[in-house]
Amino acid sequence: MMNKKVFLVILFFISGMLFAQNTSTQVTHIMDKTLQKYNALSAFSLDFTVNIDENAKTIKNFKGVLFVKKDKYFVIFEEQVIANDGKMIWNYQKSANEVSFFEVEEDDLMFNPQKILNNWAQEYAAKFIREEELQKKQTFIVDLTPKKRSPFYKIRLFVDKETFYIQQIMMYEMDGSTITYAITKFTPNAVISDAKFTFNKNDYPNVQINDMR
Repeated sequence: MMNKKVFLVILFFISGMLFAQNTSTQVTHIMDKTLQKYNALSAFSLDFTVNIDENAKTIKNFKGVLFVKKDKYFVIFEEQVIANDGKMIWNYQKSANEVSFFEVEEDDLMFNPQKILNNWAQEYAAKFIREEELQKKQTFIVDLTPKKRSPFYKIRLFVDKETFYIQQIMMYEMDGSTITYAITKFTPNAVISDAKFTFNKNDYPNVQINDMR
């Protein structure tokens, strides 16, 4: 299965467009506006890069592409695919030419963005930090602090001041490592067929199937 840290970053973006309220008027405005923008989308796609740093040194980086349509998503990176077709999760590993099928369990945060969404206000506190230029765009920086035990002590969002779309996410781990998830291309209201999220055996000749459901 894919690296847990990496999946958490991807999952955070899928579910993390929707935010908790905060007593600060400024951060509430940012959260509400961003929520409104993402909720208005029928679907979206994006290109991203991920950097994993330890002790100020990059130990891993890669690129990927993510497609999201309501509760369905499809992400490809490092020669693997992980997707949710609305009924099951499937994960394809090119190196082994095998695919594994998993149920979407209600109590599984790793594979249930909706559950993270529903508990957002209880899980995090939001705080406006400052404005900062990022990739020639002015952004709002918002920090999310987990209220409960978490592998991350802080999650930092960079929200485009003009469009209110997320430009970058930084996740700070308890061990001092940092995961930076940067969006290099974003396509709102992308036209995405439902077939994109469905596993088609014809697309993967001679694939080995592991049904874990």
